[in-house]
Amino acid sequence: MANISNVSLAVVTGTGGASRQVTVSYTIYFTSCEVTAKSAFVEKVILRASDVPEGGADSDLATLKNACVRADTASVSRTVTVSVSRSTLDEDKDILVLPFVRANADEIYAHVSLTPFVTRGATGNSNTVTGQFGLLGRD
Repeated sequence: MANISNVSLAVVTGTGGASRQVTVSYTIYFTSCEVTAKSAFVEKVILRASDVPEGGADSDLATLKNACVRADTASVSRTVTVSVSRSTLDEDKDILVLPFVRANADEIYAHVSLTPFVTRGATGNSNTVTGQFGLLGRD
């Protein structure tokens, strides 16, 4: 199975405005069999909130990438850069008790996954036609 390493998250701060530039970098390593077979994977990069320190489960904040990648070479380096709203990054909301604001630290990380692509069948239905097709029909 493919391996993901050197996952790194960077958030550009101090720029003002309602959003921040988020960059995730990582390297994917494919096995020789995956390269020979030109295996396809669904590559997903999710920005997550680290809520374990607060006693909760980690939660997804935003999907930064959801695409297919094919094992053409033994390794591939990736960089995903996306603009994310500050309200999304503010996963531990600040508390306003007038006249004070208690700023809560936000702990976020990037989660990168590769899932082998499996084709599935597809179906579709047409519109419904109403008529009288029997012996007494008026079609």
